Amino acid sequence: MFSTLKKFVSMILAFFTLLFSGADLGEEIRYIRYDTDVNFTSLSAEELAVSEAEKAACRTWYEENVLYAGTNGKTPAYDFSVNGIPLSIQLSDWQFSVSPAAENRKGGETSLITLTNENACLQATVEATIYVENATCEWTVSLQNISGDRSGVISGFYAANCTLPVEDAQVFFSRGSESNAEDFTMLHDDLLFPMTVAAKDGRSTTEFLPYFNLNGTDGGMILGIGWSGLWKATFKDSRNGVQIGVKQKNLLGYLEPGESIRTPLVSLTFYNNDNPVKGFNAFRSWIMDCVYPENVPTVQNNMDILFVSNTRTADEIFYDLEQFDKTKYPYLDNYWMDAGWYAGCEESWADGVGNWKTSETRFPGGIKAIADYGAENGVGVVLWYEPERLTSDSYLYSVGSQHENWLVDLDPKADFNQNVMWNLGDEEACAFLSDYIASSLIENGVAVYRQDFNFSPTEYWQHQDLYANGGRIGFAENHYITGLYAYLDGLFAAVPDLVMDNCASGGRRLDLEMARRSVPMWRSDYNCDQTLPDLLDATQAHTYGLSFWLPVSGTFINFDTEYGMRSSIMPILQVPMATPVTALDGYRAEREAQMQNFFPLSFGGTDPKKITAMQYGDKTAGCALIYAHAEHEADSFTVYFSGLQADAVYTVTDVDTPDAQASFSGEQLMQGAYSVSFPEGRKAVVLNYAIA
Repeated sequence: MFSTLKKFVSMILAFFTLLFSGADLGEEIRYIRYDTDVNFTSLSAEELAVSEAEKAACRTWYEENVLYAGTNGKTPAYDFSVNGIPLSIQLSDWQFSVSPAAENRKGGETSLITLTNENACLQATVEATIYVENATCEWTVSLQNISGDRSGVISGFYAANCTLPVEDAQVFFSRGSESNAEDFTMLHDDLLFPMTVAAKDGRSTTEFLPYFNLNGTDGGMILGIGWSGLWKATFKDSRNGVQIGVKQKNLLGYLEPGESIRTPLVSLTFYNNDNPVKGFNAFRSWIMDCVYPENVPTVQNNMDILFVSNTRTADEIFYDLEQFDKTKYPYLDNYWMDAGWYAGCEESWADGVGNWKTSETRFPGGIKAIADYGAENGVGVVLWYEPERLTSDSYLYSVGSQHENWLVDLDPKADFNQNVMWNLGDEEACAFLSDYIASSLIENGVAVYRQDFNFSPTEYWQHQDLYANGGRIGFAENHYITGLYAYLDGLFAAVPDLVMDNCASGGRRLDLEMARRSVPMWRSDYNCDQTLPDLLDATQAHTYGLSFWLPVSGTFINFDTEYGMRSSIMPILQVPMATPVTALDGYRAEREAQMQNFFPLSFGGTDPKKITAMQYGDKTAGCALIYAHAEHEADSFTVYFSGLQADAVYTVTDVDTPDAQASFSGEQLMQGAYSVSFPEGRKAVVLNYAIA
């Protein structure tokens, strides 16, 4: 009784502290205005290259505002308040020191900035990295209570709270993945009014992607955010540039002795050009060079041998695999086994979640038998898991229920609960799950770990804040997301060559921290229904939209028609067993080019009267993909190529007429010297270009 009353009082105190601190009360955050009709112009290879001036601008800003801020007379780019007093107005109370990190981030120079306040008994650590060759910097801030008593109240814990030197800025940003045809659509705001963008439903990219191109008259910056939960970003144009704020959406409360919390990861990519396409490609290059894991899959074909909820047996699968072995499919990379391979899912794939042992009745030799068969033919196994969710009759539930705080069950009295959350915010629970899933991956011979996440954790975090965190707000989320990264890093440590497919209901966790560990092999659940009349045009639109930010993504191949196959040109494909060899090997050069520069040519979305077109490649070679929709009104399309050397001579080849090559200078191609004609009805044109 006393414990319950104490928790209730703590909740009331936290609410009023939050109310009077001016912090968010969980309100629905909306952006002010945007425009979806966004057009871009071409630029040359010379303009595209990262310049020494851009590298210098990045280093200067990074050193002044992050690395040495607080000791050089400048306020740090990050901020937090203790008992309502911001760091920015009490810098003299903090001691600063800078030291090299024990290990550099891939492609960067990493430092640790330590801030200590003996009076407040708090220590902040900033892990900061500069990527000189990419004109990019990043940082995160951790805050720890180094005393034996509760700290003061922490609020306003900003990863970034500063002004960026971008004049007359406009902001380009994108929709997230809500399983519809408009997923990843590019948006635009001219910042005539302040703008706020935030995540919803507890997953980072359900409504918006956490990437922003702040483009001004003399150049701009790309802002990236790494936080797989509820982030919030604000933008306001000012006389000195753009004021930004980036933080976990809601966080307020004290720190227990020894407890620590962290901010989202923030990155800034600098570019000196009024063309925003320069910034997009600088950011993409940084993602490829420094963010993606070393073994990130690029061009990959994964054959679907177990559909969601399919009850096929090992004997049935082996029979089919013997018909489609590696000798007949030399470009096959993995066998794809989705939800439904584990014990307890005979009726529905969701029933057995939390039982990560193979169904003995269907797979008496385990998944390892299939993995061994694939290994003999040079093929790996993709295996689906949803580790954060479990049912109340699962193995993990029986384990977790024996430990306090390992499970978050909103309805513990129910006879059967399909949505119990494993609490990654508890360090012991997190370590146990990481060891358990790692053992499963090793036991099953898994090459690609497919992690799904099919429910919103927000209500679970709020429950934990109320009943386990003394009413502190946002602490359950903060510890959970930090635990998520520890969990995944534990898997990679146990299985060093592991590749991770990041699903989350199709593209709902595509932030920087997840990009550091994974790629989305299934980027939108809109592709689950292959009968949708606008599916192919939507697939093109998804490729176009996501390409502004992330070079590698995938979905299901549509191979029944030429238009379908060409609409499916992307790095990673999930293919049905009936896929012909020509589809697996087809358009490989074009798929490889998609990891290089991206140039938006025309966006048609799913409008049947429009054209979608995009270019990929570098200054020596690449491709253009042009899609005339079913009721297109134009008879032809002029291609304004980008990223070419003006004085070089290029040959352009339409794959439908390979003997009819045309030659132009780079300058001519960038000025629109090449056009394609369309017949009636929908048509997909693939052009390849290369220096002659």
